[in-house]
Amino acid sequence: MDDSLQSDAAWAADIFRGSLVRLTAPRPDDAEILARWSEDAGYRRRMDTDAARPLPPQHFQDRDEEPEPGVFEFRVRTLQDERLVGFTAVFGIEWPNRHGWFSMGIGDPEDRGHGYGEEALRLTLRFAFHELGLHRVSLDVIAPNRPALELYRKVGFQEEGRLRERLLRGGGAFDLLYMGLLARDWESKSAPARAEPS
Repeated sequence: MDDSLQSDAAWAADIFRGSLVRLTAPRPDDAEILARWSEDAGYRRRMDTDAARPLPPQHFQDRDEEPEPGVFEFRVRTLQDERLVGFTAVFGIEWPNRHGWFSMGIGDPEDRGHGYGEEALRLTLRFAFHELGLHRVSLDVIAPNRPALELYRKVGFQEEGRLRERLLRGGGAFDLLYMGLLARDWESKSAPARAEPS
């Protein structure tokens, strides 16, 4: 394939769609689902360092209607039935340094372990590096969240720091890990698995 055809194919590729899920904008009925997920203390504790608490639909509705500048948040929906299963976000971007933070969550426990999170993560990283032109993406993760740690390592994130006993949960003290991924490392690790343009 010559260079012009390759660039045409890359230009026309659907960067928001994988084989299992796609990244979409928020929709009005998402707020009810997100509020229901917030009632799961385990989900909230894995997602955030703040105290876990249920949030009303209005909280999510307001956030969707007036998103913070520089926050690129996506909803993760299954291709099979357009069902909302999670979210991803790139935020806190420092444009001069081409650096941003990443966050994600798969809300319903029954939707975890099916590859939705991994594909959503890969799609969002492709967006961060190819569309936003970031050089580096960072995240933090609570040490006991082993499935998240394994996934982040699988796509190339490296542990870069650890705050010992940063979180107090249920009478225990847990470390908070900082992880980072450079664009070149992601490219080299994901090149064979990258979806072909359609």
